[in-house]
Amino acid sequence: MSDEGGDPACWLANVCPNCGLLVEGRLPETCPRCGETLIENGPNGDAVPPIAGTGEGLGR
Repeated sequence: MSDEGGDPACWLANVCPNCGLLVEGRLPETCPRCGETLIENGPNGDAVPPIAGTGEGLGR
């Protein structure tokens, strides 16, 4: 029996905070299902995903 778990990375940044869609691959600027903003500009101009469930970006 293996002691390994599931995926080693957290997929939370790829989940739309509005509709819950798991976006695979490169994260688009908006959710393909509902149009929610998925990429915002952080304080240094870096693209950051919003905080899931809050509608607020990490750079705010």
